[in-house]
Amino acid sequence: MEALGLLEKKIKNLVELVGKLKQENAVLKTESTRLTNENAQLSQTVENLTKEVVLAKDVVVEHNKGLDELSQEKALTKMVVDDLIKSIDSLVEEHQQ
Repeated sequence: MEALGLLEKKIKNLVELVGKLKQENAVLKTESTRLTNENAQLSQTVENLTKEVVLAKDVVVEHNKGLDELSQEKALTKMVVDDLIKSIDSLVEEHQQ
């Protein structure tokens, strides 16, 4: 009779353990679903940020091209002005002689 009582007690403990494991499994499934959704949102955010970075890089490249063109125009303008000053100086010297 004792063996039967011990077996009943062990079966009861086993049933309780299975119930606890089912509850824990349900919690873990919910957490897994939440994390999967969060991962999808984060992946979308990373993708959007990557696109924005590429666009910003393109803007910076275009801006730098513009700056380079302005720098070249400035250098050319300086050369033309220097040549003009030299020409004026030459004319003034010729006129004074």
